[in-house]
Amino acid sequence: MANWIEAVNRYRPRVTNAPTIDIDFLAERLSVGTLITRPLARMVLEELGREVAGLLRTGHKVRLPGIGTLSPRVRLGGRMHPAIRFDEVLKRSLSTVDAFLGAVENRESVGLDLAALKVRWDAEYPDDPLELPAKGRVGAVGG
Repeated sequence: MANWIEAVNRYRPRVTNAPTIDIDFLAERLSVGTLITRPLARMVLEELGREVAGLLRTGHKVRLPGIGTLSPRVRLGGRMHPAIRFDEVLKRSLSTVDAFLGAVENRESVGLDLAALKVRWDAEYPDDPLELPAKGRVGAVGG
């Protein structure tokens, strides 16, 4: 019998990632929407990264409007790492799959529960029926 994790992994909705945007592309986009040149926008973006890192190293939080707040964190073992709390406007801009403009693989699975996944799995793999957890699991897949 198949495990429910196999079905979730097979059918869950996932973003089909577009290519990563590099600093030159972002600088070009910023120069179009502002009065600064592409080279100046690139320099500012590079310096922003260095300044944020330096401020985090000294214990400061850094708030970037429209992006979020970065803050330093320490793990039990003493290893430091940056944490980010995303800006509410940014989070809302990605809050529903219907508002998402990119590609989503298995979009038809949005909102399905494990019972619906079992029906789909069992129809596609009749020789390997899906076994659901004994207590069941409430809610949408991946939600």
